[in-house]
Amino acid sequence: MVVDYARLQSFDEAWPPNDTEVSCLGTNLHQTTITNLRTGLNEAACAYQEPGQPLPWTALSQTLLLGCRRPDGSYYRTYPDVFVYLAQVDPYRGSMTLDVDGPPALIIELVSESSYETDIDLTRGKGYSYAHAGVLEYIAMDPTGEYLPRGVAAWRLADESYAAWRPREDGRWYSEQAPVAFALEGAQAAVYLADGRRMPLEREIYGLVDALARKDEEIARLKRMLDGR
Repeated sequence: MVVDYARLQSFDEAWPPNDTEVSCLGTNLHQTTITNLRTGLNEAACAYQEPGQPLPWTALSQTLLLGCRRPDGSYYRTYPDVFVYLAQVDPYRGSMTLDVDGPPALIIELVSESSYETDIDLTRGKGYSYAHAGVLEYIAMDPTGEYLPRGVAAWRLADESYAAWRPREDGRWYSEQAPVAFALEGAQAAVYLADGRRMPLEREIYGLVDALARKDEEIARLKRMLDGR
């Protein structure tokens, strides 16, 4: 994807622009993808958690990340769609700060019509600021394929700038920061454990919850029948 810099000239005074509630919201597919990624990553962390030990990482979504800078050195507000810290993060935290918490190990942005240019811009956009913040892995996802023909563009940090991060033969992007991989299954983003198991998607989790609820109802019905003998 080539960034149209002529179109961006009107943003020169503040590029990348501050994230806003409107720019973060996106479509239902956008939000579902964020949920699948965040939930999948956090479930994967639980799968790798050692007994009595804290979670090995925490995935947050659309939480304020303070300390990112534009190329001119000015600070701007960003709410990455999904980002990962290699530690257990207090669930009551409302923001993370580079100066205090360090950079996330991984950031994933879901591109949209309003955001794809700044998301994939490695020279002046978020790709620049995340690299200079020290974010080791950066992924841009487009489940529709409208803005990224392959659906995914990914980079790893090398000498303070991003170099292409390629998928393996199975079409998955394997992280070096956590034992997980990412891929698109149609229009759905999925998270995999190192052994290849896929983490459940949002709709699958709801289906499991419904099935368990029906099972509990059936058990209660049978118990009432037995009690009434």
